Amino acid sequence: MNAIFVVGTGRSGTHFLARLLAGFENVHDPFHGEESGAILQDVAKAALHHRLPSEATEQHFRTAIRTNGPILVDQHHPNLFFASHWASRLDDPLFLYPDRPARQTVASMMRHRGVRSWYRYARKKAFSLKDRLPYPNRFLGVDSYFELERSPLHLLCVKRIAAHHRAYKAEKEKLGSRLRRVAYETLVADPETALEQIFSKDERARLGHFTLTEEPKAASLEKYRDILTEAQVREIDEIENRLIRNPNRNYAPAHVRS
Repeated sequence: MNAIFVVGTGRSGTHFLARLLAGFENVHDPFHGEESGAILQDVAKAALHHRLPSEATEQHFRTAIRTNGPILVDQHHPNLFFASHWASRLDDPLFLYPDRPARQTVASMMRHRGVRSWYRYARKKAFSLKDRLPYPNRFLGVDSYFELERSPLHLLCVKRIAAHHRAYKAEKEKLGSRLRRVAYETLVADPETALEQIFSKDERARLGHFTLTEEPKAASLEKYRDILTEAQVREIDEIENRLIRNPNRNYAPAHVRS
């Protein structure tokens, strides 16, 4: 294990997890809990356009693993879509996927300008003569540009979460234990115990001594109540149960809402 990539949906706890990992003495995060704007743009656009990240991004990761160690931590979360690619190209990376309840994630997404900017980008690209986005879109989780235009923001966000969860499951089949789920609520409740459960004994020895440098905020678990209506929460929960938590269950057709 020479690198840990924190991957997943924006606002799902990726930054929180990355900052916690930085508490291990043998871990180094060159961006100090943030992202490189250039790398994030490259990786996210690659996911949106169903292509691979650039050679410059690959070279960055190669160099960072070699020079920022012993263990590099990276939190450019759209790397979720390229976990198996990076596993085949880079030196012994591990991938961690924070799994946060959709209602919490959606509420945070709706308040975050950077997250919403990808919908503006998609609308702009809809009429581009070149580099038009493909549909169905694996990153946004919508089947068409018309769905993007007609769906309210909270439903767009939960569909995006579901699409990322599908990507997690597909990559998990390829990578097995090299891609690991991290329950966000468990991480908030007891970070040290949660981290102990993520890593093997040998991995913990390689990570070194741990110091809690990022205090968990229990209020983050309930903040969605100030942002979402009860009706929105019901809609989000319904989609989460149908597409993420119980995808193989047979559901009665949803009522058409006005």
